[in-house]
Amino acid sequence: MKKIIYAILLSGIGFNLYAASAEQYVLAVNDINEKYKKDTRQFFMSLDPQQQGFTSLQQAQYCGIVQVYVNDLYRAADENRAFIDREYRNMNKQDVVQQVMASKEMQLLKKYNVQCTLK
Repeated sequence: MKKIIYAILLSGIGFNLYAASAEQYVLAVNDINEKYKKDTRQFFMSLDPQQQGFTSLQQAQYCGIVQVYVNDLYRAADENRAFIDREYRNMNKQDVVQQVMASKEMQLLKKYNVQCTLK
């Protein structure tokens, strides 16, 4: 009887650790997204409203922001592989890059010849 109770307690603790880690991943991604939104908002607010495109320096700055975003997303996924959905467990950094590059924001910026080479 003691063994059964012990096993139930251990499985409950294991589930709580799993849930806590999954929650930490979700919170980390939320924080990463919020930081990215803040950084891009500040970047766009610093631009001249009359300009028609990015200068090479502005493009480098913007692509730097996006690269940090990709790096942070990948690191969060990599650190929490055991706790994320199966479809994302095998995600590599190039998969994250492809998802970011396929976003509406990045597609919109292509019209203005903004092309980031993310690694």
